[in-house]
Amino acid sequence: MKKLVALLLLLAALLGAVTLFQRRASAPAGSTAPLTVYCAASLKKSLETIAEQYRKDTGVEVRLQFGGSGTLLSGLRVARQGDLYLPVDEGSVADARKAEVVREVVPIAVQRPVLAVRKGNPKHIHTLGDLLREDVKTALANPEAASISRVSRKALGEKWDKLAAHATVMKPTVTEVAADVNLGTVDAAIIWDTVTAQFKDTQAVEVPELSSIKENASACVLTFSTQPEAALRFARYLTAPDKGGAVFQANGFTPAGGEKWAGQ
Repeated sequence: MKKLVALLLLLAALLGAVTLFQRRASAPAGSTAPLTVYCAASLKKSLETIAEQYRKDTGVEVRLQFGGSGTLLSGLRVARQGDLYLPVDEGSVADARKAEVVREVVPIAVQRPVLAVRKGNPKHIHTLGDLLREDVKTALANPEAASISRVSRKALGEKWDKLAAHATVMKPTVTEVAADVNLGTVDAAIIWDTVTAQFKDTQAVEVPELSSIKENASACVLTFSTQPEAALRFARYLTAPDKGGAVFQANGFTPAGGEKWAGQ
């Protein structure tokens, strides 16, 4: 009986080894450990598509964590784990450099702030001043958490203070305030132009105070990444015009430019 048990255990071990070998042999070249990527909420739709495409192309799993750019950076300063940080404003990149949590930075795509209103603009909202009307409910993202409001607050100064005082609700991410407009629980919000296209019942209204502003979304390799070369490879995939760049463009972003993907 003991010999039979030992034989069965040996066969199980051999089968396990064969299975592992087959998996490794069938995995695409360049396969590595999963990448952990911290992404601004406005990139969610594009990044989910690109991460799945990258897995199919390379065999590498990309684990995505979403939140406001500021919130994510606060967590990275404490946890000091992960491979890439993807904020959507240059101020967050500067803060990350100052905190010494990022090394290489690769610009990905460009976004611009706009007013989001319900499809058809039933409240006839055309200016920032309209957001202060008594009949208009406004949602804003928290400027301490989300890049869209950090950028808008800096650009608008005292006008931002008035908007914040009048706002019906303030939430942690740009997609949450956009969802409120889409559902009709509020009439307007300040969001990125690229986010508008993600919600079928919203449309963008451009205003002069924000029209000249544009911010880069960037892929930042974290200083504490245990696989920085693999992280940089994914960053390059994000910018490749035939890979990530095409997805960003399809979702309304202006790609920052990159080289055609060659499996580098």
